[in-house]
Amino acid sequence: MKKMIFWTAVVLPMVLVAHAVFAADKIRAASGGFGTAINAIVPGAYHQKVFQKYGLDVEYIALDSGTLGMQTLLANEIQVLFTTGALPVTSNLQGGDVTIIAGGINFFPFKLIVRPEIKSPGDLRGKTVAISRFGSASDFAAVAALEKLGVNPKQVTLMQLGGNPSRLAGLSGGSVQATVFSEPYASMAVKKFGMREVLDLADSGIPFPQNCFMVRRSYLEANRSRVVNFMKGVIEGLYVLKKEKAAAIQVIKRYLRIDDDEMAAIGYDYYLVKHGDDILTLPDRKGLEMVIGQVAATIPKAKGQTPESLRLLEPSVLEEIKKSGFLEKFK
Repeated sequence: MKKMIFWTAVVLPMVLVAHAVFAADKIRAASGGFGTAINAIVPGAYHQKVFQKYGLDVEYIALDSGTLGMQTLLANEIQVLFTTGALPVTSNLQGGDVTIIAGGINFFPFKLIVRPEIKSPGDLRGKTVAISRFGSASDFAAVAALEKLGVNPKQVTLMQLGGNPSRLAGLSGGSVQATVFSEPYASMAVKKFGMREVLDLADSGIPFPQNCFMVRRSYLEANRSRVVNFMKGVIEGLYVLKKEKAAAIQVIKRYLRIDDDEMAAIGYDYYLVKHGDDILTLPDRKGLEMVIGQVAATIPKAKGQTPESLRLLEPSVLEEIKKSGFLEKFK
C-alpha cells in the first residue's frame, strides 16, 4: 500500500504535467526588425514563461526585418508578427489577409542621425541614407525626415543595409552619410561614435503605425482563443518587465545586440515605461491613411483604398480582453 501511495504521489503529477505540455496550444511568434526596446515585450514574456500560464507552447523568433517577417507570416511559418503596421498595406493590396489586432507605438520613434561633416540639411543632397529594407518603418521614417527638412527624397540614395548594427557600422565607417535610429541606437551613435542628431521625428506629430501585432484573418477565425491568450500573455509580459527592470535590461541587450546597461536603460525607460501601454490600443487611422498614400505613389492599386477596404484593423481581440476584466489585475 505504501508503495502504491508513493507512485501515486510521484508519477501521477509527472503524467499530468506531461499531459499539460502535450496539450498546450502551439504557436510561433516573431518580431520583425528588432529596432526598438518595445520589441522586448514578446521575448520578455517568452523567457519569463508567461505564455505557459495561458495554455500556450510559444516558439519565439527574432527576425532581421519586418519585410522578412511578413513573408514568413504569409507563408504560415509563424502565426503572430510584431512589426511595422505599414507592411499589411502592401500585403493586402496583393491579396493578403493580414490584420492588426493591437498596437505598440503609434508615431515615428526615429531620429535622423548624420555624420559630423553634414552641417545642414542641404548637405544631404547627393548623399546616401541607410535604411533597413524598402517598405520597412525605417524607409518611411527616412523619407518623412528628409521631407520635413525640405530635402526631396529623390535627391538622395536610399541604401538597404539591414538592422541597426549594420547601419551604425555603415554610418561610422563613412559608407553612408545618414540614417534613422530609434533609442538607444540614436544615443549610441551620438555619444560613442561622434555622429550628429538632426531631427527627432517623435516631435513631428506625424502619426505612423510603428509597431503592431498582426495575424492572418484566416488563422484568427480558426484559432481565436489562441490569439486572445497570446495577447493576454503579451500584456502580462509587459507588466512583468515594467516591474523587473533588471530582467528587461538583459532582454533588451540580448536582442538589440548592445552591451551597455546605460544605453539599454534609455530604451527601457522610453519604450516600456513611457509607451508600453500603447499595446492596448490600435494604430491611429491617420497613420494608416498616410502609409496608403505613400504606397499609392508607386502602386496605383492603392489609390482610393482605406483601412476599411483593406481590412487592416480587427479591434475585437482587444475588446474581448478589456471586457473580460483581465486588465484589472495589473492596475
